[in-house]
Amino acid sequence: MEVSIALILAAGLVLLGNHLSGIAAERHRKRLSATDVQALQHALEVLQFVQKHRGLGGQPDAAAATQRLEIASHIDRLWQEWKGEENRPPMRALWQQIRRTPADFEPHCILIEQLLESIHVLELRLVFQGNPQVFGMCEACRALEDLGRLRGLAVRAANFEKCPLDMQIQMRYLCLRLTDPISGDSLRNLIEHLECNLIDAPRVSLAPAECYALITPIIDERLQGIRHSIA
Repeated sequence: MEVSIALILAAGLVLLGNHLSGIAAERHRKRLSATDVQALQHALEVLQFVQKHRGLGGQPDAAAATQRLEIASHIDRLWQEWKGEENRPPMRALWQQIRRTPADFEPHCILIEQLLESIHVLELRLVFQGNPQVFGMCEACRALEDLGRLRGLAVRAANFEKCPLDMQIQMRYLCLRLTDPISGDSLRNLIEHLECNLIDAPRVSLAPAECYALITPIIDERLQGIRHSIA
């Protein structure tokens, strides 16, 4: 009888231990998830503002320069606030180089590619931790980068009397990638406008600031939708 009671008590203690261990593991998982979600939000915000900085870097006017400096200061703060190993030192070092030469297009693109890699790592980790809503986020951000590159190129091309051939080729390719049955009227209209007045135009009729203003609202709207999915 006593042996049976002892066995029952022992089994109960094992079950209780397993239950408490499970609770602790779940709390730890939730803490990890919350930390990674916050890191992902920071990464998305850095992505958004580095893309904007790239677009403003192609505008020579004083207003764009002022806005670019404000954005650069905001990015500096974001780097400091973004905690986690995905915020890698080489990215921060590259950002400092870009800060000194804001008109350079390609370094921005390299940094954005590195940011997308960090976003992908965070996405995979969160999915593994049981957060399926973030699945496909990096792919969505890469699609958004097509729009970001188009903005950066369009702004720079608008500084010329006629769109340079190398920029024409790149922008036509991006427009093809962005054109699909579900792209929406606003994006289709934007592409047609750019083709008629910038890419294929015998003479450019858009100013750099106009190109930036045309594309930025669409990018911001789409990025806001991505960020809401993990809020």
